[in-house]
Amino acid sequence: MLEILFENIKRKVKVESGTNLRKAAIANKISLYPHIFKLLNCRGRGLCTSCRVEIISGKVNERNEIEENNLKKALKTNPDLRLACQITVEDNLVVRSHV
Repeated sequence: MLEILFENIKRKVKVESGTNLRKAAIANKISLYPHIFKLLNCRGRGLCTSCRVEIISGKVNERNEIEENNLKKALKTNPDLRLACQITVEDNLVVRSHV
């Protein structure tokens, strides 16, 4: 079992290797979405970019084309941003959400 620490709320959850970060957060009742995006989001397709997180520590899969295209502007100010819906958990992580 791997461990994810959601830094903002100081909560740890255990997940199986290969779990999607967004799905792990939702399964543990941790909101990654700000404001109205709690209801109106793309459901993990990487289109709305509202599930932005910053990986503080731990290794994750490389940024894919969806992230590169949809986070283009945001990456200029913070190159560590990722989309939780596009991350596969393969290591213990410390995550900072932008809620």
